[in-house]
Amino acid sequence: MSPSRSSRNSLQSVDLRALDYLTSPSANLLCPICHAPLITPVQTRCLHTFCSACISLSLERSSTCPVDRKPLNHDDVTPAPIMIANLVNDLVVLCPNREKGCTTSCARWLVESHIREDCEYATVKCAKEGCDGMVERREAEGECVHEEVECAFCEGAVRKLDVELHYKECPKLSSDCRHCSKSFPNPELAAHKLICPDEIIDCAASHFGCSFSSRRSELDEHLSHCHFVALTPILQLHTERIETLELENKAIRQKLDLLVPPRPLPTQLSGATSSAANDSSSGRDMTSEMQDYTYHLYSEYEQLRSDVERLNAQIRELDVKQDMARFNEGLRYNDEMTGVRAAINGLRMQLHWLVASRREAGTGGAGAGGARSVAGSSASGDGRRMSVDSVRQVVKL
Repeated sequence: MSPSRSSRNSLQSVDLRALDYLTSPSANLLCPICHAPLITPVQTRCLHTFCSACISLSLERSSTCPVDRKPLNHDDVTPAPIMIANLVNDLVVLCPNREKGCTTSCARWLVESHIREDCEYATVKCAKEGCDGMVERREAEGECVHEEVECAFCEGAVRKLDVELHYKECPKLSSDCRHCSKSFPNPELAAHKLICPDEIIDCAASHFGCSFSSRRSELDEHLSHCHFVALTPILQLHTERIETLELENKAIRQKLDLLVPPRPLPTQLSGATSSAANDSSSGRDMTSEMQDYTYHLYSEYEQLRSDVERLNAQIRELDVKQDMARFNEGLRYNDEMTGVRAAINGLRMQLHWLVASRREAGTGGAGAGGARSVAGSSASGDGRRMSVDSVRQVVKL
């Protein structure tokens, strides 16, 4: 007994960001961060609207609003008005399986139920009991395509789902090359197509502008005198430079979009006069808004410049104070060193005098001993007085 339609819900998930819209959405419904229609819209304290996931990721990197750079945190983010969510969810989208053949278009809020219940090209579980294979819903009511059958040519086991693919690779079957009309076994046909001499191919420099094409066997003669082939290294270098510049321009454009959010495009009116008036008014509005953003950026720049000048003045003041402190400390050290040198010189002079007096006492005669002793005693008294005076001078220093 085959399961009912409701019991075979599709396991295919829907990525809302990858959906294609029937018409271009209004710029007012686009997220300033991902530039796609809003998904679970939320609003900030500064009245800007973002996707819930986009603003959460942005706040993890920076605690400022991506539009006006004002301080912002998670507590300042609240759900957007229900009207905005309804406008976004009512946008008409194409079925994600349109490449398989589905032509359905519906509101975005209905696309998940369409894939889960109604889309004939969505993948569901096979209807056969015990089979875990996946098939498209339109084929689920038929026989199981995951059963193995025997190939009529090579007698190998092949799933019904892969029979057509197997016939293209079956070693017992042969096919004709559409270029040289020669017959080859299917496994060898793909390799032959890469070297078939009768295949018409383009010049190796066709992407640079050469329009020549001929059979593969005759192409070598053309390549020997083709100017585009000779210029290929230079052209390739210029192509790489252009790609690099395009990436840089894209990055700069994204940064500019963060600073200046995109503006809604002027609507097209049927009448020429109304259209001209609308264009002029929209142009004035966009010009005034651009001037407001320019003034905001200029004021921010002036504030940053004043802050930098203030910090420079404080740094210069600290440098002057530090230089004065070093100068005063150096003067104090110089005075102390001068006193130490004077004390050392006094001690050196006393030491020299004592050594000289002892030498004279050792070389004097006996007759002059008494006189020398008296003189020595008086000199020693003078020496003691000099030493006491020197000690007092050092203590005063």
